[in-house]
Amino acid sequence: MDENSVHASIILNIHREAVYLKRTLLSLDEAARLAQSKGLRLELVAVLDRSDDATRQVLSSFDLSTYSGVQRIEVDHGSLGLSRNAGIEHAKGAYIFTADADDLVSYNYFHDIYLAAQKHGPRALYFPEYLMIFDDDTFIARYVGLDDVSPMTFLDKQPYLSRVCAHREVFLKVPYRDVRLSRGYAYEDWLFNAEAVSFGLNIKTVGDTILFYRQRPGSLLRSADALSIRHIPPTRLFNPSDYLTLSREFHERFLTEPPPRPLVLDAEDFLRPDHIRSKIQSANAIEPAISLWKYRGGSVVGNFMGPPRLGMAYYMLCDIVQDKKFSDVFLFPFMSRGGAEKYFLSLMETMYRLDPGKDFLVLLGESLKGLQWLEDLPPNAVVVDMELHCRSLSKEQRCLLALKIIETCEPDTRVHLRQSAFADTFLKLYGIVLKDRDITYYRFADVERVENGHAMVAASQIGLLSNNLDHLSRIVCDSATTIRKDHHRIGLQEHKWHHLHATVGIPAVLPDRNPDADRRILWASRLDVEKRPALLPLIASRLGSHAPDARIEAFGGSVFHGFARSHLENVPNLHYSGAYDGFDTLPLSRYCIFLYTSLHDGVPNALLEAMSYGLAVVAPDVGGISEVVIHGETGILLPSLPNDDEMAISYAEALLALMSDPALMMKLGRQARTFVKEHHSPEAHAKRVAELFDIEQRRFQYA
Repeated sequence: MDENSVHASIILNIHREAVYLKRTLLSLDEAARLAQSKGLRLELVAVLDRSDDATRQVLSSFDLSTYSGVQRIEVDHGSLGLSRNAGIEHAKGAYIFTADADDLVSYNYFHDIYLAAQKHGPRALYFPEYLMIFDDDTFIARYVGLDDVSPMTFLDKQPYLSRVCAHREVFLKVPYRDVRLSRGYAYEDWLFNAEAVSFGLNIKTVGDTILFYRQRPGSLLRSADALSIRHIPPTRLFNPSDYLTLSREFHERFLTEPPPRPLVLDAEDFLRPDHIRSKIQSANAIEPAISLWKYRGGSVVGNFMGPPRLGMAYYMLCDIVQDKKFSDVFLFPFMSRGGAEKYFLSLMETMYRLDPGKDFLVLLGESLKGLQWLEDLPPNAVVVDMELHCRSLSKEQRCLLALKIIETCEPDTRVHLRQSAFADTFLKLYGIVLKDRDITYYRFADVERVENGHAMVAASQIGLLSNNLDHLSRIVCDSATTIRKDHHRIGLQEHKWHHLHATVGIPAVLPDRNPDADRRILWASRLDVEKRPALLPLIASRLGSHAPDARIEAFGGSVFHGFARSHLENVPNLHYSGAYDGFDTLPLSRYCIFLYTSLHDGVPNALLEAMSYGLAVVAPDVGGISEVVIHGETGILLPSLPNDDEMAISYAEALLALMSDPALMMKLGRQARTFVKEHHSPEAHAKRVAELFDIEQRRFQYA
């Protein structure tokens, strides 16, 4: 090494920290003097990013003669990452220390960390062992290396610090990214550390070295915490193949070995040794806020708190998806047997038939009592049931796993969000960082309840859509009525709303009706309060008074707000037959009439299926039902009345009138079947899906 070369460069990022900078410079000077006394030559590279005159004055008036070289660089980045890169580009040292203009270090910091780097080599990042937070908060943390912490910890937290030492070649291979303060991603230092690990670098901590970190109101970290989604941009570390490779040995160890106890020490034990006290006392002489008395009575917490639950769960997800390339990712709550699920099964089947060469990823994020309806998914679908694999994780944690998986997909991968607690939370948390992707939100009818005899909206996605309208590519509804209401309430970007009919297959041959089919009324729906099953006993009672031979036969199970099936038992003229496995499994030869009840709806699939079988439909005028049940043409459409007794009377009168007019019954059933065939056929559905998602049907040639 010639006399003009340096061992290491300190990259000091400076913004507008005039009132703190002098104490930082005093601390760095103290540590640099000790290192220089032991033969190390250090360079200071001061990077002033949009600094003010007061900050420049503090720097220019400070005696920097301790250093073997000093560079001052002015930049106009407004970005910590880009400013660090600028300093590193000018640095002459083989090793780089990053530094910020309001923190302090222990006097052995540069010397001991540089010796560790020389001992272990350039394929690692080096951090101080201890972090002591001061000023607005008081806290002590102890850090251990990657061999204990594992790469999996990076998934949901920064397990290390912003102050790092590494060989210059590391920073050239893994430059800092521009992650400036925004509502989106944050934390360039967390991202840098994760990227370095993804390239196979180890992480070491150096014993008895301390970073004194000033936590103050309005700091960049606190601003990022308050404004951003509190996660880093996509990194190759979380690509499934890289993640599995780098984490495999840790995953196996965490599964097979008893987990080590998380490190939590009493602060008094940490503060007792003389070599620690002397470092704190030296820092206190420069910055009185670093006081022994403030730390007493607290604890020292480590960066390893046991196997990382989210990191372990993500490992399982990566093991399922591997390196598959997905054209579409679907976020569903679950796959129960219902009309909404059939809507999406039809959509996925249509997309698969249009382009069988693509793979789908289906993420199920909520719990379901009973079995998932997975057997009818297209063969190209990979399913991740988070309730099965991530049972202990919260809804928000499952959303984070979904985000990380989506981030690893190709930029043109389409993301489909089905209105649900899972997908709505995902959009609320992370919509801002997905605005450049193709995101479709599937919007269904608002939830309505009866209050004091009036129907009122109890839950609506209007607020969610308003807050994320700029982030969504399209909003797909099964009902034109829902679109019309949204346009009335929002009135912006109306081109994003699209209508996609549900589709039903049209049976080629209708079942022969039983002789008494015109006296049998079918009800098939969910036993949830939204579907108003409480009306059935009231309607049956009315029917029994005027047509004792009439009978309602009810089928269905509960998914959401359970309705006690006992209310349907032992009721004259009403028989409950339990859940059913698809509309075509029902004994349809028994019925000529289909009864539908609901508080709110889009265009219910059960209604369309009943119409496809030529049943005469009686339904309420809620949601989009009037789009398919045209009164007197394709069915009987009743005004929706909030009072149950009044609604039951209306239903009973309509059913009695229909049973007394077999010709009308036949006409309505026939015209309903024709309507569904014309507007809801698989062919019409495929054409619309291709238009919506710009899918060109692939044609295969066979030799």
